[in-house]
This record gives sequence, C-alpha cells and structure tokens, in this order.
Amino acid sequence: MLPTPPEEIRKAAHVENRGTASAQDIVEHIVGPVEWISDTEGLCECPGKDQHTTKNGKRDCIVFTDSVVTLSCFHAGCRETIEETNRKLRRAVATATLPDDGKPRRLTREEKERIKTIQRRERIRKRVHASRDRILANHRWPYEQIINDSPIDLRNNIPDHWQLLLNLFADNDVIWIGGLYDSGQETHRGNFRTKEEWLKESSVPGQFTCPSVFKTCSYQRGNDNIIARRFLVVESDELGKDEIGAVFRWLKDAAKMRLRCIVDTAGKSLHAWFDCPDEKEIEDLKLVLPILGCDPKLFTASQPVRMPSAARDGKFQRLVYLAKGGSRE
Repeated sequence: MLPTPPEEIRKAAHVENRGTASAQDIVEHIVGPVEWISDTEGLCECPGKDQHTTKNGKRDCIVFTDSVVTLSCFHAGCRETIEETNRKLRRAVATATLPDDGKPRRLTREEKERIKTIQRRERIRKRVHASRDRILANHRWPYEQIINDSPIDLRNNIPDHWQLLLNLFADNDVIWIGGLYDSGQETHRGNFRTKEEWLKESSVPGQFTCPSVFKTCSYQRGNDNIIARRFLVVESDELGKDEIGAVFRWLKDAAKMRLRCIVDTAGKSLHAWFDCPDEKEIEDLKLVLPILGCDPKLFTASQPVRMPSAARDGKFQRLVYLAKGGSRE
C-alpha cells in the first residue's frame, strides 16, 4: 500500500474528501504554469533553467501526460534536475487518488497496473541512462559513413531529393508542405495535397513538410486534423552530425526500427525518418530518446521538419541516406 498523498497533492486536486488529481493538475503544481498544446502535451519552463548553457527557447521544455508523465528538455545541463522532477511527478501521479478518511487503503487493479507501468519505464530509463556512453561509442556512424552506406546513391540530383522523400508516402496520402506559418487560414488549403498532386510540381514546393498525413480539405496543420502518423523523425540539437548517427544506428539495429531516410538540414542537425512504431513503443521512446540527447518536440505528430531540395542560408537541404523499398502500399 502507498502512503497518504502529501498535502500539496490534495491542494492540486482541489478536493476536500474523495477525489482524483488529474495529471495536468499535478504537473502544474510541481513545475508551474503549463501551456497545454493538446490534452496530453504542454510547454513549460524548465525546472533546471539556471543550469542551461545555451539560449532558452519557448519550446525547449515539454511535458507528456499520456500513459506515463514525462518532462523533457533538450538542454543537456539540466538532465539531473529533469530526472529528479520526473521521479517526483510519477510518484505524485501514482498516489493522486485520495481516500475518504485520508488513511492508506488497498489499491485498485487499475492503480496497480499503472504503478507497474511506471516502475517498468523507470527501469528502462535507468538502463538507457547507464548505457548512454556505450550506445554512442559502440554504434558510432559518422556523417561520411552514413553517405557511403546509403543503399541509393544520393550524391547527385539534389533538386530531385524532395520527390524521393514524398515517394515514401502512399499515393493518396494528404501531405502538408510549406513555410512554418502556412497553416491555419482558408488560403492554406493549397498546402495540403495528395502525393500525386505534389509530384506534379516542377521543383520543391516548400522548406518544410510533416511526417504525418492529414484529412482531406485540411487547412490547419494541427494534431486534430491528422489521420495517421506515417513516420517518426528523430533529431538532436545536442549531438553533432558525427555523433547522432550512433542513435540512428542503435534504433535501426538494436531497436529494430525501420530507417527510411536521413535528411541533412543544411544546419547543424540530421533528421532520421523511421516508420512510426506503435503507441506503446512511442511511449518508451519518449523516455529513451531525450536521455540520448534527442529533441522531444518531434514526438508531436504535427511538428514540421525540413524538406530536402529546399535552400537554406545558401545551402541545400538534402537526403544523405535512402533505403530501398519504394512507396507505401
């Protein structure tokens, strides 16, 4: 049996007798104000903000409340603070149900299962944290080696790379392409077209795309308009191009995820496109990938990502790795 929840959890629940504190209530009580961008995802100020060594951004710290509550920040210096906050959040969520008299009580089957899930994921998190350096060393995949290992030679025809990426989608998939702000107005319906319609264009139609597919007649790139997550894109602002390849190779070889392509963003990062795993695996990856230095923002299904063939600061975004296999059926 678990001890009586602390007084601060009672306050967060807004109850006097029997009641349950929502995960959102608990998160806001522990980490402060949250800008909820969906029912299960929110942006907040990092509790380890003072430990950051680079400039802070509004979307640097994100919290997920689906399945197991998880706080992630892409800054490296605050990792210990983030881990301690996650332990505090998970303990609070696990003890959020309040009995009538404030005394310990027997847990329901649902509560026991929830605690088992938290404990299992905490074991995963600890195991990956302890293995981080070994993963980065043993699966090393430098940038030039990634290019050489590509099953399809991509050194030429960079203007056509956007078409190669679109061919990973099914013909009737509705795909968003455009600039960061080409969403939300009726005039943006033209940014949502099927693959077949996009491929009629003579050149790359925008700097960004999305690894998910949308409802017909969409004009807003929001999670509510997504009908399927085709791919999970993995990237890091912490690891360089010669380091992040180790994470990609580990996901491909050890986690058995299907790697479709890797995009050089013409900046400091690479984007790896994997076939999107099931929800259970995504929940585990939300714990694992931030520990390996990856950006948690890309777990948001509607997050825009860089489109190959588009120009950026005088350079071209381009594919550096492409698996064989053709279009989705």
